[in-house]
Amino acid sequence: MENYEKILQLLLTMPGSVKVSDTQIRMHCPVCDKKDNKLYVGLSHNPIFTNKGLKVLGYGCKQCLFSGMVGKRFFTRLGIKCDKDLLNSTRIEHSDIKTINVINKFQKLDLKIPNFIRPEDQFKVKYLSGRFGRNVTMDDIQKYKIVLNFNDLFEFNKYDLYGKCTSDDERRKIKFLSEEYSKHFVGLLSVDNNKINLRNIDSEKFKTKRYMVYVIDKNISNPYMYMPSTQLNLLSTKPVINMAEGNYDIIGAKELYFPEERNDMVFVAIGTRTAYKRALDQVLKMTGFLNAKINIFADNDGDTDLNWYREMFKDWHQLFDNITIHYNVANYIDENGKEKPCKDFGNLSRPVKLESYELF
Repeated sequence: MENYEKILQLLLTMPGSVKVSDTQIRMHCPVCDKKDNKLYVGLSHNPIFTNKGLKVLGYGCKQCLFSGMVGKRFFTRLGIKCDKDLLNSTRIEHSDIKTINVINKFQKLDLKIPNFIRPEDQFKVKYLSGRFGRNVTMDDIQKYKIVLNFNDLFEFNKYDLYGKCTSDDERRKIKFLSEEYSKHFVGLLSVDNNKINLRNIDSEKFKTKRYMVYVIDKNISNPYMYMPSTQLNLLSTKPVINMAEGNYDIIGAKELYFPEERNDMVFVAIGTRTAYKRALDQVLKMTGFLNAKINIFADNDGDTDLNWYREMFKDWHQLFDNITIHYNVANYIDENGKEKPCKDFGNLSRPVKLESYELF
């Protein structure tokens, strides 16, 4: 008997559990607590696992949002004490979810954003809706690679956070961070799925930190980039590459100026102003968009030095249709009634006044 079958047999001992098929059961949901059994547990059909021949159990309630991948937290929620060896069989080795592009050697973790929202994370959705200037949906969470709950990302993908720990102190540190991030932060997942840029919503323990970055696999050394998910036509005759420093800035630019889905546009955040050229080089390796129009939605820090950008792109500009810098020069009124510059595109609850300059 395989391990997934042993787990299903164990779950069938729960009151009210019934067998649906050889690979699936139906049982009582501990979250919505409905009389009818609505919680299904069975083999996952996620290509992350099936393409590698892995047999991994997932669960989902037809009545509420309780869903994910079977693991320690699932058993704890059900009040089940699981055999250690059986519990370890639900974990996936890191090497099983890492891919490497054979052309540019770009390493990427094969992680997916969870497809559910826990009730306790609704305040994070409200926070994001304020920044987006509209209600954030599940489609937005998938498209913008939003990590609402830190722990859920790893449980959903069967990724063992503690697999590379070499000491108890390291385990305790990760446990503390994972609990704090899950309760008080909302994250955005980088293009290689290896870094989570986390925004502090209401953490008292990290009240001096607005943003924190968690690196999942320290053996992956890709430079930082964030890109919303999109389907690209690599044969596009008039592609566009949109760039910004901050993650929320590139989201804001897309929401403001390119709300319709298009397959000829790339959106990328690079982290710091000095990384534009390096990031553009990586985007070209990924897309081949040599004839693209480049839009840079720059931070307006009071030093709009266009010559600095011209110097950076002086050897590159002939490869592209044009390169345009956009600044937000609007002001807003803060909570104390004072007028302040907006500076960027990262919060769409504030006004935007665009000033644009072609570099060449």
